[in-house]
Amino acid sequence: MTVDSDSKKWLDSSIRQSIFRLLEKNPLLTAKSLCKLLDLSYGRHQAYVNRLKHEWRSNHRNEQVSKCSNVHAWRGWCYVPAEVRRDLAVDVGWVCSKAKNRWLLWKDKLGRLQWFETGRVNLYVRRPANSGKAYQLVCNGFSFTGLITDLKVLEKVLASVRFKGAHYVFSTEQRLPRLVIDLFAKSNGIIVKVGDTSHSNAVEVVACYPDWAERNERVLEEIRDLLSNGFYQNDYLRKPGYVT
Repeated sequence: MTVDSDSKKWLDSSIRQSIFRLLEKNPLLTAKSLCKLLDLSYGRHQAYVNRLKHEWRSNHRNEQVSKCSNVHAWRGWCYVPAEVRRDLAVDVGWVCSKAKNRWLLWKDKLGRLQWFETGRVNLYVRRPANSGKAYQLVCNGFSFTGLITDLKVLEKVLASVRFKGAHYVFSTEQRLPRLVIDLFAKSNGIIVKVGDTSHSNAVEVVACYPDWAERNERVLEEIRDLLSNGFYQNDYLRKPGYVT
């Protein structure tokens, strides 16, 4: 490739690597800006630089913009069987709250748990959050404290862990105008925040499993349990007025 006499005598591979490095730092750089930074003639190298930008963006390994840089405010829930004794929880590190529904609190470096009398346990995992930390948090609060000693019971609790919500931050390396898109909050539990005060140079996606979807899932689980216990065959079919 021929370069201008006033350029830095770039070799083709050097230009490619330099442009990729610049795009990794700031994916929004234009071809004109890249040429200026590399001391290249924009008139002669515009097409080549645009081709390299397209190559960088289409290469899955270099799609830095689409990679989430931070996950925080991870929330979830699980269910603990009724045989797990709540009356022993305070003795092994749990704290009894002053709330009317008397939920219990467990806190450690991974996050916290809220254990309700219904058997539901709300999970709050500290950043950087992932499913492994969520499972470990449950084990810390129930298995390592001795509240659950049966491995099968613990596996059942861990299998019931569900995602409720989290915040995903995608950095753009550039300050963005502030904008909140909550059109899909009620229907799909998605809110998009751009240029938020806490992340002025990022796009933040707030994802939350809708309450109505959670209720429906719980109802289906209860129906499945009833059917597996023979309720449909033994009770419902014997109701007066039922026609086979």
